[in-house]
Amino acid sequence: MKKNYFFINTVIIILLFKSYSFAGISIPTPSTTLNQIANSLSHSATNNGNIKNINVKTSSIINSSDLKKDIKADAEKFNLKIDSSAAEILANMTSTDSDSISAALSQMESNITELAEDYVPTLDQDTIVYDTGWVTLTKKTTYDSKTYHTDNEVFDATAAQQMRGKVYVNFKKGEVSADMSAKITLVHDGNGEKRYDWNTGAATFNSVPVVAEETRRLMTSEGETASDMFDTGHDTLLASNSTLQASTHKTRQQLINIYNHDTTAPICMAACVEVASEHGVFHYGKFTTATSESTGLGTLILEGGHAIQGSTEAQFAVTVERMEGSGEIIGTAYEGD
Repeated sequence: MKKNYFFINTVIIILLFKSYSFAGISIPTPSTTLNQIANSLSHSATNNGNIKNINVKTSSIINSSDLKKDIKADAEKFNLKIDSSAAEILANMTSTDSDSISAALSQMESNITELAEDYVPTLDQDTIVYDTGWVTLTKKTTYDSKTYHTDNEVFDATAAQQMRGKVYVNFKKGEVSADMSAKITLVHDGNGEKRYDWNTGAATFNSVPVVAEETRRLMTSEGETASDMFDTGHDTLLASNSTLQASTHKTRQQLINIYNHDTTAPICMAACVEVASEHGVFHYGKFTTATSESTGLGTLILEGGHAIQGSTEAQFAVTVERMEGSGEIIGTAYEGD
């Protein structure tokens, strides 16, 4: 009986020791922090509890070996081609700071095809939403070998110029669209901040990484937008430091008028309509995501000029101001509006 009692006590002690030992061991969990993804934007992520069935790989965007494997896997999964040029640019990125993202996106060619204006995109459980949140743009004085005006004669330096983009990507359907918003305050306008909201319309894609871009003109009347009036594919008003981008829609003088913010009354009679400033703002946006499980990269741009009415193209070009914001964007599952 004593032997049995000793045996039972021994077993209990061993079991307690093992239980204590395992209780002291913690299984490591992934250290992905959503706020780290968005640290290059001017906001912090607030929707990190909404991710469903989406594995956001924060390191994949700058890990060339993993990224290329992920792109190949997604191409096979969704029956898509591989955009080798875009993939190589993303694979060579070593940082996701604002300047690096802007430089990378400027090298990438859009690979989407716009659909009819009345086409309704498929927003369902297979849709990933990349929401930048409100991004405060910063003044840029150089970009792509061009220089921009250092004064603040277009955009009010005492106010925040902000933009937001919500990009919807459905890899199964091969569709992409975006809801865009802007809050701007202009020097010439004494009415304070103006807000603009618009949808880009839907487009299709057949390759990864997805690369999408859009241009827009923000009009003087709050909320009103229109075509930028340039030929497609330009991320700035300037073709060079003395010329504007090409346009088959408007003359040089008409383009100057559209984006000129001068308020001086023109000295003219019947020709006043030809040289009247329209105070338009040029907008350009670009977005890319490598795979359905990676973050997105985006850039948002606003531009405008301020020259004496009737100025030449070269005189207007040197007055163009540029506001820009670029960053990495978290992808979350679409949950409806």
